[in-house]
Amino acid sequence: MRFFLILISFLFARDNPFEPVIKPENQIVKPPVYFQYKKVYFPNDARILKKVIFVYQNLNGEIEKKEVLINKNIDFHKPVILKHTAKEFGLIRMNFFDLFVMYIKNHTIFIKTKDALIRKMFLLNPFRLVLDFRRDADFLTISKIVKNSIVKKVSVGNHNGYYRVVIYFDAKYVFNIKELNNGVKIELR
Repeated sequence: MRFFLILISFLFARDNPFEPVIKPENQIVKPPVYFQYKKVYFPNDARILKKVIFVYQNLNGEIEKKEVLINKNIDFHKPVILKHTAKEFGLIRMNFFDLFVMYIKNHTIFIKTKDALIRKMFLLNPFRLVLDFRRDADFLTISKIVKNSIVKKVSVGNHNGYYRVVIYFDAKYVFNIKELNNGVKIELR
């Protein structure tokens, strides 16, 4: 009996137990579909709107609430309209010496450079993305404030054999970094 159990366990064993059982065939990242519009009709006995509670899912996947106190009279004959418009940011172009040019538009950042990306990491408090590029350069650290963008500040510092680009954001984001022939593309959600 024991031999039979051992034989069955070998038949169902995988070569690499850390390899996922399901392999995704299509790894296309779809852009998010934003909430746009909702009409809410109240029952005919509603007279005062006390508060509105928004229940949402954060970046960590946790469900949270935000309450907005209203405490105003309403006409139940007319709906309350909830409307959301995603903010559009214009194209921002920033030059950093002869090292690179950074383009920022909406939730996409492109760093045009021929230098190789050697390290990438993100840090919290404040949320920022750190990118190290290989090049022996000589310059003083520079910081630029960015207005009307999800990027708040960009700092570039010189180190031994590489330079560091630190991008500060207005909130926490999930990001995807793609290395291209002519630079690095960063997509944020």
